[in-house]
Amino acid sequence: MRGSSVQTLIESHGPAGFYHKIVELLNEKKLTPDDFSYHELADACGVLPRLRSLNESQPLDDLLDVPGAVNTLLRESNPGASAHLFQVVTGELIGRKVIEGYEDDAGFIGDRLVNAIPSRLRNAKIAGFRALGGPTEVAEGHPYEESSFAEKFVTSLESKQGRILSINEELIAFDQTGEIHRRAMALGYYLRQERERTIVRAVTDADASGGQFVYRPSGTGQSLYASNGSNRNYIGSGNTTSSAFNAAVPLTSWTDIEKALHYRATEVKDDRVDGQSRPIVAPARQILVSEKLRGTARSIVQSTEVQVNTSSSETRFANPVHNLLEVLSSPFLDEQGGSAASHWYLGDFRRQFIWTEIWPVQTFLQRTEGPASFDRDVVLRVKARYFGGVSAVDTAYVTKVTGA
Repeated sequence: MRGSSVQTLIESHGPAGFYHKIVELLNEKKLTPDDFSYHELADACGVLPRLRSLNESQPLDDLLDVPGAVNTLLRESNPGASAHLFQVVTGELIGRKVIEGYEDDAGFIGDRLVNAIPSRLRNAKIAGFRALGGPTEVAEGHPYEESSFAEKFVTSLESKQGRILSINEELIAFDQTGEIHRRAMALGYYLRQERERTIVRAVTDADASGGQFVYRPSGTGQSLYASNGSNRNYIGSGNTTSSAFNAAVPLTSWTDIEKALHYRATEVKDDRVDGQSRPIVAPARQILVSEKLRGTARSIVQSTEVQVNTSSSETRFANPVHNLLEVLSSPFLDEQGGSAASHWYLGDFRRQFIWTEIWPVQTFLQRTEGPASFDRDVVLRVKARYFGGVSAVDTAYVTKVTGA
């Protein structure tokens, strides 16, 4: 929209009508934030010559959530309606660009590793039950046996993450709308990247050594992939619980995946309180690897044929693990350093890990009249944030396999 059409729309619809019309056109995809110029919007609202002298009457981060508040603020009888209109529309446009950057999920795998659950509480108890005993044979005329069960729970842990982006007067005065949008999208993108890193490090229990646990049974944090194998989800050196699986298994061929599946079939059992523990039917759906192992994992899973060579013969047969697993990879495994890039994880991640979302990603616009306005010619400040965290609700559904 160019300046003349903006001014015409404001005059014909009034400030409140103009704002609602803009929102309607944006929602219908007839306009995008890139169709606007902040310079021309400021000019049409009559605030361009006095960008830094606009008075803040009320924080918009609170205002926009109040029903009818926008209409009150933009009422034509309000002497500051034009200035408020520039602020409200600018907040709408920049907020949409932040969300656009956040929703650019190319290359991100976090949402395939966790099951997102809305929550109103932080550090909440997530209740569950130990497995029930199976049915027993009932002789004629005899009573059925009672099944007993015991409660168990884990606690969630969330944190608030966010950033503030300052918009300088020059960006509006010199009509650098594209640069404003680039920075807004970058703010959203890096917020999404931080969430992604949080998820990947959580599902690999990367920070347990520093006392930051993803698995907190009965409210007490502990290592998810205990190296002694006590949680029945670890293959590697030091596993004293399952002695046949106490050595590293580098990921090199389909036989390595078969070994991990065999471990899950024989060592991963339920936690029933009456009767003998039995294997759990929990099909592995995904394999999570570092970028270092991405090519190897895809070659193993996606190959249609396997070739076995001996000194006297060559045998070809169908790949037993063809498309059995979804291959997921992340540089945040490589980032962990050392042998971490050689480790791999197998299972059904969304069944074991949850993302408790107290606040989804939110954006706020604030006028600034403080020292930043005077010292750095800051006209607007954009804040983006979320409040959430990852928790493991069980140990049985994902297995860590050390590769070195």
